[in-house]
Amino acid sequence: MKLLSVGLSGTTQDIREKLQLDCKTLIKDGYRVAIDETNKGHYTFIGCNVMEGELSFRNYERIKNAVKHHVAQMLAELIISREEKKIVYKIIEHNYYYFSEEERKIIYDNALHLLNDNYGVVADFGFGMRCKSIVEKIGEYLNSHHELVLEGFVNFRLKEYRENLAKVVDTAVDDFMMELEYKEFIRVLRYFITIQEPQMEEVHVVIINCGTYKILDEQGNLINNQMLETFASNSDETINYEDLLITALITIAPYSVMVHVDDNYRSATQGVVDIIKNIFEGRFMVCNGCDFCIKAYKEYFTPPS
Repeated sequence: MKLLSVGLSGTTQDIREKLQLDCKTLIKDGYRVAIDETNKGHYTFIGCNVMEGELSFRNYERIKNAVKHHVAQMLAELIISREEKKIVYKIIEHNYYYFSEEERKIIYDNALHLLNDNYGVVADFGFGMRCKSIVEKIGEYLNSHHELVLEGFVNFRLKEYRENLAKVVDTAVDDFMMELEYKEFIRVLRYFITIQEPQMEEVHVVIINCGTYKILDEQGNLINNQMLETFASNSDETINYEDLLITALITIAPYSVMVHVDDNYRSATQGVVDIIKNIFEGRFMVCNGCDFCIKAYKEYFTPPS
């Protein structure tokens, strides 16, 4: 008696071997379970059968539910590992055809990165959640059907899953566009640096925490802080202190910039450090601890006793 069968295109060896391994448990319990393969058109159907002479209805349901659970888990993992990339690719080719081939490849890689990041912006659609949802859908389908064609099931029974993949692709596109805008932003600022007459040979940016900076000259004297305060008082509230720091550095346009960061805030301030590094390409250095910054921290950031 056939318990169920699954129609697959392409290789079936992995599924067959996993199903045979799972069925060994039932065989140990005394049930004669066999796996077979038949070809129908473009599909190979893997069938799971049990000898019916010794079966009661209760045993049949027990075996079917056990096999159904294993098949649902295997197919869910197969869909995510093999079919998911194809779906993402098709979504990009259909919805974002107007990007160049190179840009679509970047978007594709970004989308796969998001799907593999279980703690990122699509954490609620991580591997575990996707697998659980697909297992439930397959289980529901096999409750009333003995045969499942994987390609048709993915195309017509996993609408919500495909819609969520499309949302991930949209997020990947947004990230890509933001990256393009960032690169253009950096390019424009570099241009300003090239046309600006340098006002100083070297400046030191001492960062103590998010939102607290000092700009010093080669001798460790404060410079340009009046400019920062003036910018802060005259600027729109949406402009943050990091923007003001960048503006001040571009105005000074030094030949070289040395950034000093407190170890306790190195991770939190990495964003602004990266921006300074990208703008002052080739004339940027970061300090990992020196007498200069130790003195600066004591002089400018130690509260008076």
